[in-house]
Order: sequence, then C-alpha cells, then structure tokens
Amino acid sequence: MAITFKDLFGKQELIDLSIIIIALGFAFSFRFDGPATLGNWFSNLILVLMLVLISVIVHEAVHKLIGRKFLVDVKTLLWPSGIITLLVLSIITFGWFVFAAPWAVAMKPLRKGQFARPHTTLTLRQMGLIALAGPMANLGLAIIAKILAPALGLVADKLILINVSLAVFNLFPFFTVIPIFIAQRLSAKRLDAPYVEGEFVFFASRPLWVFVFFFTLVTGLSLLFLSLTSSLIIAVLTAGTIWVIWHYLLEPEIMPGAEAKGPSFKKYK
Repeated sequence: MAITFKDLFGKQELIDLSIIIIALGFAFSFRFDGPATLGNWFSNLILVLMLVLISVIVHEAVHKLIGRKFLVDVKTLLWPSGIITLLVLSIITFGWFVFAAPWAVAMKPLRKGQFARPHTTLTLRQMGLIALAGPMANLGLAIIAKILAPALGLVADKLILINVSLAVFNLFPFFTVIPIFIAQRLSAKRLDAPYVEGEFVFFASRPLWVFVFFFTLVTGLSLLFLSLTSSLIIAVLTAGTIWVIWHYLLEPEIMPGAEAKGPSFKKYK
C-alpha cells in the first residue's frame, strides 16, 4: 500500500512545519546577490522558501519512513526557543549565522502490548538510526545539488548551503555539549529544551556520531569550494582520523590484563 503525504504528516505537524519553513526561509534569504532592493529580496525569499520547503519535507519524510521500518511513530515538534534563537541570531549577524535546528523529533512505538500500551522495545540504536536519517537525507540533497550545479547554477549553491546547515546543526548534540542542565536546576521554571536529533545519535553510539558529524561537516564545507570527489575524500580522511583520535585519547578501551588500549567494536553493536 502506497504511503501518501497525509499518512506522513498530521494537521498539527503541518502547522509546525509551516512555521519552521517560514522562519528558516527568512533566515536563509537574509543575504542575497545583487542590489539591496525590496524586489530582489522578495524574489530571493520566494526561491529560498521553495528550497527550504523541499529540504525540510525530505528531512522529515525520511525520518518517518525509517521510523515505519522499526514500527515507530515519528512526529515533528516545534521548538519555540529554537525559532526565537534562529530569528535573533539571523538578524544580529545579518544572515551570516543561521541556527538551522529550530525543531525536535518525538518517537513512540506503534506496536501495542497488554492493555493496549505501547511496547517499550524502542532501543537507543533504533532511535539513533531514525534520527540520523534526516540529516543524511539533507547531505544527500547537497551532494545531488553539487552534481547538478552546471544546470542549476546559483540555485545549487543555495540548496547546498541550506541542506548542509540543516544536516550539521541537527547532528550537533546541543544539550550534551552545552551545560543547559545547570540552567535547568537554577531556573524556577523548566526551560524549553527538547532532544534534538544529534542527541539521539550521540547517545545511541558516540563513535558513530563522531564519524558522521565530522564527515558531514567537512563534506558540507568542502562542497562549497571543491569538487564532489575531493570533498568526499577529504571528509573520509578527516572523519576517520578524528574517529581514531577519539578512541585512543577520549574513550580508550583498556582490555583486562593488558596495557594496550584503542578501538574495539565489541562495545558497539
């Protein structure tokens, strides 16, 4: 049975996605080529909104399709603080810095157990793979845009920038790296701090997160200046080097009765 657009997104999700797309479209359209006229800005805004629409819908649709494989319902959650952060930073930096992760995802198993309660079979690995699917879809769109650059022209550059930003920012584990939980304890009111996608990947497998994050970051930056082949080679070498350094220096595995330490796949399924 074919899956339709209505099957993937509920009414509230479409409202939230509309807010997200409009906010991202405004942020990414802040800077544009040509004279700084209202007409040029409006034309750029319409183009960017279309590109953001494609990028965000593909991102979320892939989340949901991978979630279906694991019998998991994936929903898009609007993050109000993220939207405010996105708009404020875009205005302050005149569009040079776009916080491209103003939403989060929620996952719930679809299978029902006794008393019609959801089975608690959703593992960290499954959540990590579902969360990873969205940023990887954006990276894939950026690579396709690079391949089609001769035909798309400047549109390809905008599409690459949008999708690389979405991929990198959504992979960043903000609430692990940034000590926001300290602020949670000091604040009388709980702060608005959902799990972003990078958190799910980070907690599912730190070695996987290390490689994928730096591969995505280096690939994305390289695509803006280098060829696709060069970008992928540099990204693999850089991410692989950081992955090994992470194992040896930050998370070395010391075997009982042995002095040697280093990478092992035993702990990572």
